[in-house]
Amino acid sequence: MAYFPMFVQLKKKKCLVIGGGKIALRKIEVLKDFEADITVIAPEMITQIRQINQICRIFRTFMEKDFNEADFVIAATDDQKINHEISQICRRKKIPVNAVDQKEDCSFIFPSYVKEGEVVAAFSSGGQSPLITQYLKEKIKPDLNKELGQLAQILGSLRKLAKSCIATEQERKAFYKELLQIGLEDIDSLEEQRINEIIQKYISE
Repeated sequence: MAYFPMFVQLKKKKCLVIGGGKIALRKIEVLKDFEADITVIAPEMITQIRQINQICRIFRTFMEKDFNEADFVIAATDDQKINHEISQICRRKKIPVNAVDQKEDCSFIFPSYVKEGEVVAAFSSGGQSPLITQYLKEKIKPDLNKELGQLAQILGSLRKLAKSCIATEQERKAFYKELLQIGLEDIDSLEEQRINEIIQKYISE
């Protein structure tokens, strides 16, 4: 079964991670990359989790009340039965849950991804082959570079101006396409004066 690739805003969303080992650490690192509000619950936690800044750590076994304010949950213990129990609680409470390496207990999965600034490319094989998704990730890495992330930020900052100055959607699309081509060749050439010159060309047209 293929999974629908829905991108979700995680900033400040309350994420409950249950588990304190290497499995939990991997998920926490991904969630930190997207600025989630993370609470980790486990009787013991490895040193790397103890040292992560700006997360909440609770040193005990989980209780059902812990789920009450969670926007989503990661079951990341090393016990499949416990992960299944966590999944069942989440399903009763209608909370999205990822049970690591237990596809049948997941309502969503973590894709393999590449991120530069606001630009994110994600890959999934529906849980069939992590090797395939890792291959795709490595394949796109050289193209999804720092400059492309900066270019996306520049184009995004111009959307409001372009909409107010350039009359039609077709002209705006051509404007963005021209900026993209210039930026891909030399992002440093996209200075304010150059951008204004290009805008004026589309306004006059």
